[in-house]
Amino acid sequence: MFSLGFDIGGTKCAVILGKGEMPENHNELIIDKLSFPTDVKRGWKAVIEEMLSSADIILERNGIEAPEKELIGIGISCGGPLDSRKGTINCPPNLPDWDNVPICDIFCEHFGIRPVLQNDANACAVAEWKFGSGKGTENMIFLTFGTGMGAGLILNGRLYSGTSDMAGEVDT
Repeated sequence: MFSLGFDIGGTKCAVILGKGEMPENHNELIIDKLSFPTDVKRGWKAVIEEMLSSADIILERNGIEAPEKELIGIGISCGGPLDSRKGTINCPPNLPDWDNVPICDIFCEHFGIRPVLQNDANACAVAEWKFGSGKGTENMIFLTFGTGMGAGLILNGRLYSGTSDMAGEVDT
């Protein structure tokens, strides 16, 4: 069993294939990875098309012929604002034409399983809390300074995203 991960950034996008279950050594989690420049001028449809074709390449070269049977999950991270419940990206400042993009619907149609969409800083906060320097803590903050600025909050042993997925967003 496997999992797919997608990271959408203003500068680059990455696609990873990971083991479906957590190995003893976290460094062995990622099986394969591809990345490419986002080039926002070409529009969201072209970027998503390249993400899907990159995933197809990774799946094929790792012998995964029926993703809907062999994938246990798909995760997508992207800077906000977004709506993780609806699965839409809602025009982040670093992705100008990505307004109400139904990314989870598009990926579900392609792979046959519904992905989970999360703010990139929140996704990083959870990863650090579960496997990194925040492991064992009840409260922590993860700060990100890439194309934009953001923060993910772990409060009382849970991810806190607020009522509109904007809890850790930093307005510049």
